[in-house]
Amino acid sequence: MRPVGDRERGHLLRPARDLSHLFTWLVLISWSLVVALPLLVSFALNRQLRGLPLLGVLLWFGLVRLGRWLSPAGRAEGLLRRGRYREALVLTDRALAVQGTGTWIGTRRLAWLNRRTTALTALGQGDMVLAALEALAISADPETLGNCALALLRLNRYDEATSATRLALTLTRERSVLGNTVLASIKLARGKPAEAEALARSSVEDARALLPLVRQEHYALCLAALCRATQALVRQPLPPQQGKRAWPTQEMVRQYLLELRDAARRHAPLRAVGLAEEAEVLSWAEETRSEALARLNEAVKLGTEYVLWLIAQPGTFARLRGDERFAPLAEQAEARLERLRDVAPSPEMVSAALGAAEKATQPRPTEQANSLALITQVITLGSTFVLLLLWTWRFFITGSP
Repeated sequence: MRPVGDRERGHLLRPARDLSHLFTWLVLISWSLVVALPLLVSFALNRQLRGLPLLGVLLWFGLVRLGRWLSPAGRAEGLLRRGRYREALVLTDRALAVQGTGTWIGTRRLAWLNRRTTALTALGQGDMVLAALEALAISADPETLGNCALALLRLNRYDEATSATRLALTLTRERSVLGNTVLASIKLARGKPAEAEALARSSVEDARALLPLVRQEHYALCLAALCRATQALVRQPLPPQQGKRAWPTQEMVRQYLLELRDAARRHAPLRAVGLAEEAEVLSWAEETRSEALARLNEAVKLGTEYVLWLIAQPGTFARLRGDERFAPLAEQAEARLERLRDVAPSPEMVSAALGAAEKATQPRPTEQANSLALITQVITLGSTFVLLLLWTWRFFITGSP
C-alpha cells in the first residue's frame, strides 16, 4: 500500500471543515454571473451573442462539479475508491477533529465515521470496531450495520458479526451485498459452503445489476466468497437428491476468478483479494503449489491485512499448512489476530451496542446533506433549465434574429 508523501500529508492535514454554507453562496453568485446574466443580456439585446450564454452554462456546471470533487467528502470518497486507505484515514481524522465553525454534526458526521470505519477495517487497525460502534450510536442503518459486521468479522467474532448482519439484512429485505458477503464468509468458516454459495451468488447477481452503484470493494469481497464456496462444493461429492440445479464445477470457479480479476484491476488492495483466491485454487494441485505461494506472497504485499485475515480462516489453504514456506504467513496471521483482539472492545460492550441498535434500526440514515445547499442547487438547476428553454425557443425555434 502506497505511503503518504510529505506533500500529500501536508495537504491532508489541513482542517477538513464543513463549508457547505460557503459552497451555497458560491453556487448562487457564480450562477448569477455566469448563467443568468449572459442569458438575460441576450434577451434584452434580442441577440444570440454567438452562443456565448451556452458556454456560460457549461462553465457553471463544470464549476459545480469541480467544487464537489474538491470538497473534503469528495476527496475522501475518491481516496477510498482508489484503495488509498491511509490517506483517507488522515483526512477523516482531520474532519472529525474539527471544532467550532465548520464542525460536522449529526448524520453528516455519520458519513465521516463510516468512512473512518472502512479505512480502519481495510488497514486492520485495532480501533475499527470502536469506530463502527460510534457510527452505530448515531444511526443503525444498513450501511453502518454492515460496516460494523465486517469489522467484527475481521476479528473472527462470528456470533457478533452475525447479529449485526441479521439487522442489516432485515432492513434491506435480505438484499444487502455487504451483509450477505459477511454472512457467506461466516458460513464458510463454519463449514457450510452450500449456504455460503447461495448467499454469495444471490448478492453477486444483485451487484451485477446495480453496478456501478455498488461499492467495488463489496462486489469484489462477495465474488471472493463465492469463489471459495464454489471451490469447496466442487471438492464435495454430488448429493444424491440434487434435482435440476447444476452442481458447481471448476469452470464456474474459473469464471468467477476472471470476473474478480476484472473487478479488482484498478484497485491494488482488491487485486490482493483476487490473487489470494487464485492462490487458494492453485494450492490444491501439487504441481502448482509453488505458484500458489508466489501468488499469495504477492497478495500479501498488496493487501496485507485482508490476506492475513483470510489465512486465519478455518479451512483456507489446507494443502499449504504443512509447507514450511507457508509457516511464516500463518504465524503473521495469528499475531495479527492477537494484536487486534487485545485492543478490541469487550463482547459485553458490543452486545450492548447491538441491543441498542436493534431498537433504533431504520432503513436508511436521515438526511446527511445541508438542506440549504440542496435547495439552492435545485433552484439554480431548475432556473437554468427554464432560461435555456426560453432562450432556445426565442432564437432557434421561432426563428427570430
